[in-house]
Amino acid sequence: MRTFMITTLAALALAGTTPVLAQSLKLKEAFANDRTKVAELAAQTNAACGTSIRFSVDYSSYSQLLADDNNQNPWAYMANATDALKRVCQSDDGKQAVQSKIKSVVVSNGAEESETLTNGTFHYTVPYAGHSPRTVIEWLQSNL
Repeated sequence: MRTFMITTLAALALAGTTPVLAQSLKLKEAFANDRTKVAELAAQTNAACGTSIRFSVDYSSYSQLLADDNNQNPWAYMANATDALKRVCQSDDGKQAVQSKIKSVVVSNGAEESETLTNGTFHYTVPYAGHSPRTVIEWLQSNL
């Protein structure tokens, strides 16, 4: 049983989530609702792009933001990435580039907006203010 618990906690840590035991009820509920929205966005994007991209949010980077009820939920930041991918996939060349180069997408909160693509993983870091799908579209079109 102890090995199972350690393995489970290690898997959660590797997945970029905070162990359930360390989260408040508010965060647990917010993250559960958020994961549902992220799954919907992922399904729409994968359908538009003909892909099986894995989408995830680094929830540990958003825990402080969620304490403020005025901030957007992390899925709204993921929407920038999914909207951008759907836009790029509107062309055959864009769709082919996405299919061949992006295997997963990770969205996290940070001080400045940035995009990177490393070993098939597209990392999108976005601050609370000043985010737009337009910058992600431009980055993808220039770097795929």
